[in-house]
Amino acid sequence: MPQMLAAWLKSCTDVSSILDRTLDRCLALTGTRRGNIQVMDWTSGHLEIAAQHGFDHEFLKFFARVRADDGSACGRALAAREAIIVNDVERDKAFSPASRSIVLGSGIRAVQSMPLISTSGALVGMLSVHFGAVRYPAVSELMIMKTLAQTAANAVIAQRARVAEPVRRSLDLIASSKALLRQIARDEEMRTGGAVTTSD
Repeated sequence: MPQMLAAWLKSCTDVSSILDRTLDRCLALTGTRRGNIQVMDWTSGHLEIAAQHGFDHEFLKFFARVRADDGSACGRALAAREAIIVNDVERDKAFSPASRSIVLGSGIRAVQSMPLISTSGALVGMLSVHFGAVRYPAVSELMIMKTLAQTAANAVIAQRARVAEPVRRSLDLIASSKALLRQIARDEEMRTGGAVTTSD
């Protein structure tokens, strides 16, 4: 499945489609209808929901932005940079009361949060799946989920690089043009012995 996903994600033309396809695969793998992918906003230090399936407005509003110290499964996975498996939300003491209330109110009893970490070690976001009953996932399932998360992280980074490349080239061209204009101005000043100014 991860190899097929990697090949499939190469055809994606934007980050949103990468996340949607990854989430679909993970929901199929784990047999649940509810899950989300958050992307990391390093400027604010928050995870922000970028793809989701099966949640109501209250859940999405509460978890729209999550920090590492928020006491939710995804927040704890962000802080640890590793998977957090909550088999039973009611009995998990590390869950913050506010997060627990929203999660249980949405009919969720178990959560699995897996960081999207690339092959190079860059943290891109978080993949989480949610279940309506107490659940103990198989080790093999978690290993595949981790591979899916890494595959998605690699694809997101590659897509962002493809989008950024034309911008980088344009900026390089502008910088080169400015440097050329400055050189022409200096040459003209030396030739005429006068002052020639240019605008940056």
